[in-house]
Amino acid sequence: MDNSFLNRIGPQIKVANTLIEKKLNNRIANLISDYNLTGPQISLMVYLYEARERTVTQKEVADTFVLSHPTIRSIVRRMEKSGLIEVGHLKSDRRQISLSLSKKGFKLLNEHISEIYAVMNDVNHQITHGLDEGETKKLSEILAKIIQNF
Repeated sequence: MDNSFLNRIGPQIKVANTLIEKKLNNRIANLISDYNLTGPQISLMVYLYEARERTVTQKEVADTFVLSHPTIRSIVRRMEKSGLIEVGHLKSDRRQISLSLSKKGFKLLNEHISEIYAVMNDVNHQITHGLDEGETKKLSEILAKIIQNF
């Protein structure tokens, strides 16, 4: 058995994540080139787009994307400055910051959402290429367990 660093599961997952992230970032950046958005910014916009019928807090986003408070705050500030998201406070708890797409952000995402989903589906197909349906399901279950382990 080869125990070299890159043949261990952790580094393999990191390499796979980097390759997937680069592919997604490049493909989606080409769709929305006017704003020079990063992968995490687009992910946040899609998350807010899908959650537009409910209140989303900054803490929820940080927890969902496993990002530190300073990291998510930096992303939010840049996007608020560009006019793509709006920031407010919950009436029930003024310490909690609420996030939503601005009209400009919603319009931008609404114009490109089908293309974004198509890119995401295409990358998912690339990830699972060569796997049958059972293997794909098992991979998803294994990844869920890995995530739960942390």
